[in-house]
Amino acid sequence: MRILYLGDIVGEITLKCLKENLNTLKNDLKCNMVFVNAENLTQGKGLIYKHYKALKELGISAISMGNHTFSKKEIKDYINNEDVTIVRPANLNTEYGKEILYVKYNDKTIALVNMLGRVYSNTPLDCPFKTMERLLKEIKADYIFVDFHGDATSEKKAFFYEFAGRVDAIVGSHTHVQTSDEETYNKTSYITDMGMCGPHLSVIGDDKDMVIKRFKTGVFEPLFVSTDNTIDINGVVIDINGEVRKIERISKKYKINVD
Repeated sequence: MRILYLGDIVGEITLKCLKENLNTLKNDLKCNMVFVNAENLTQGKGLIYKHYKALKELGISAISMGNHTFSKKEIKDYINNEDVTIVRPANLNTEYGKEILYVKYNDKTIALVNMLGRVYSNTPLDCPFKTMERLLKEIKADYIFVDFHGDATSEKKAFFYEFAGRVDAIVGSHTHVQTSDEETYNKTSYITDMGMCGPHLSVIGDDKDMVIKRFKTGVFEPLFVSTDNTIDINGVVIDINGEVRKIERISKKYKINVD
């Protein structure tokens, strides 16, 4: 089994890029399924139903989220639907959404878990370590993947070593900057951050001039997604072949036409 997992998708411009290029990328990499983190898709924060449906139409099998899961309130209208393939952070205290998403491929089942880091977070969260221990007692699947959405490298790395050998892959998201520390240890594949799928000429997806202005003035102003038409597509390919686990970084650039 070979799975392409794409890092944080930022903005509708990146969705357009995926519509034009994802199928070819998937075929070139000989991947069986595509998973994505989509918490930044709609205007840089959240995921509306229209964009969820667009991801499904692209053949994406599973969608993980993060701290912006509920930034667009309409997600509450559809995230509890049984057929919705979104997993929200399991250590977020809410009755909305799935703590575990089960994905079938042939005769195998993958359990996908999403977790939020607590370091630098202003959100009241349960401990991700204790939450994962609880979920491991519930999960019934052939393989377990975790998207750990957090700021601190140390927190992600500690989580990896704690659960290495008990899950099959732990991939980091949230910082939007791809790290070069992919490895497989004790049969668990890991990377601290998959990077983002978003405009290249930007500050982690946002318009660079607006971000610079915020830093220089110290005054909070709303940000918006960059309109640069060179799109970075970052993620990983995870291989599961019997007892063998492998992980490979993917980094592509595409130029798209913007109407």
